[in-house]
Amino acid sequence: MEKEFVSYEQALALKELGFDEPCFGYYEPNGELDYIENHILKDFPYLAKNSEWQDLVAAPTFSQAFRWFREKHDKYGVVNIDLSNNLKDKIFVYMVEDKLGYGNNLWVVYNRIIDRSEEYNTYEEAELACLDKLIELVKTK
Repeated sequence: MEKEFVSYEQALALKELGFDEPCFGYYEPNGELDYIENHILKDFPYLAKNSEWQDLVAAPTFSQAFRWFREKHDKYGVVNIDLSNNLKDKIFVYMVEDKLGYGNNLWVVYNRIIDRSEEYNTYEEAELACLDKLIELVKTK
């Protein structure tokens, strides 16, 4: 189940960027992932200063994190198989698109980053790298 959640470091970065969505899990101050039994952590008492819960960090799933970047920052992360290697090996790359819009019956992409500087052997490796790139782009914005 742990592989469904972003890493502790990514969760901390998301918290710094303002992520405040309900989550099924959270990280303890020591970085240990814990789950909430039978309910969703939705009141976010850990975000309040001077709260006994303030050291907890929400642990979003990858789906939640990517959705949050789309909805709050208009940034879209996508992982695909790299077709440039003629499918000899399954190699994955990621792409980040910014400010998608619709105009003149065409989808418009204002900024696209395709990272082929590194190739990833698994989808999950590329997904982690893509999320790190999204965090980096929003931090430097």
